[in-house]
Amino acid sequence: MEPLKRYDAALFGGTPDQVPSVYRERNPITYVDRVRAPVLMLVGRNDPRCPSRSADVYEARLRELGKNFETYRYDAGHGSLVVDEQIRQMERQISFLARHLATTPPLS
Repeated sequence: MEPLKRYDAALFGGTPDQVPSVYRERNPITYVDRVRAPVLMLVGRNDPRCPSRSADVYEARLRELGKNFETYRYDAGHGSLVVDEQIRQMERQISFLARHLATTPPLS
């Protein structure tokens, strides 16, 4: 999205072509090999801010490295305004934490 590109350029001091090292330094994929905790990714299939392709790349690298992760994809953009979907996502987050912290999962 153009407004976000301009925002990023202002925040990072230039575009990716102008200051590639800054963008590389701030890109999560740069540090994916350091992931030590399980990761849950909630990915909107139509997200204009964080395109699902970025999540695909991160997910593939996590898989290559044998990292523990889960991905939940939903039919919306950057978040969902549908209450049932918001509840499903919260249930996913709580269940994920319960599994990885060895606590009791919520009742469905």
